[in-house]
Amino acid sequence: MLYIHENNLKNKIDSNYNDKGKEIKEFYEEVYLKYREQLESFDYLSEDISVFQEAARLMDAYLIEVETFSSKMHITSQSKFRSTFIEEISTYLFKELPLIKDNTFGIYNKNIYAGMKINNHMHIDIISKDVDFCVGKKVNLKIDNSQTIPTIIPIICVEAKTYLDATMFGEVQFSSKQIKNASPNVQTYVLMEYNEVSNEKIIAARYDNNLNEMFALRNGSRRTSTIISAPINPEALLEYYKEIRTAINNTKIDDVINNTGRLLDR
Repeated sequence: MLYIHENNLKNKIDSNYNDKGKEIKEFYEEVYLKYREQLESFDYLSEDISVFQEAARLMDAYLIEVETFSSKMHITSQSKFRSTFIEEISTYLFKELPLIKDNTFGIYNKNIYAGMKINNHMHIDIISKDVDFCVGKKVNLKIDNSQTIPTIIPIICVEAKTYLDATMFGEVQFSSKQIKNASPNVQTYVLMEYNEVSNEKIIAARYDNNLNEMFALRNGSRRTSTIISAPINPEALLEYYKEIRTAINNTKIDDVINNTGRLLDR
């Protein structure tokens, strides 16, 4: 199972980040693992709002621990110590879905299929991208009797951000368009703590097909808000969960067309 925040912590321990490997190891064992165990114990499949209220409370409590520890240990935001937890939230939420638990699909963040191209030697290269969170199917592609190339065909792709501004929004739209062009049935999303994209840009995005949806977990701005003043909204967390769960489950819809009524069945 992919735990991107855990990987970040372990890499810092192994590299003795800022000569603080011992302290980070203690944080990993005494704080991170405790919160992860609790967050993985919830029955998200129930879609009970009380479950998501408690999960949101624990996520906020852990992020306060992260911020306090980061400040004390002089861990910079560039090291992704905090932001990788936002990515890891999706693993907690979706790892128990039947289609993931039975290995029909997996959770990935690297080698996501984004198309093909002809290189300078007239051979076919697979274009791949990294995403923050992907539910997909691992396959081995073989082209022109060449060696097999492992790649991930995406079903769901999520970019997870602590905040989203206009520049980042444009980058996310471009990346999502590439992935959709390569895999037309993929669904692409953004999960963010704070939204800093203007209303005009969001309204305009409703009329293109680059993103299926965007979810903001907190109200306000990262510049003026804190975790305490703008806690994670459990209803937004549940709404995100329902959207992704439905999108994953819909990959199993039978290829049966109704004779009357809804034909596209969207």
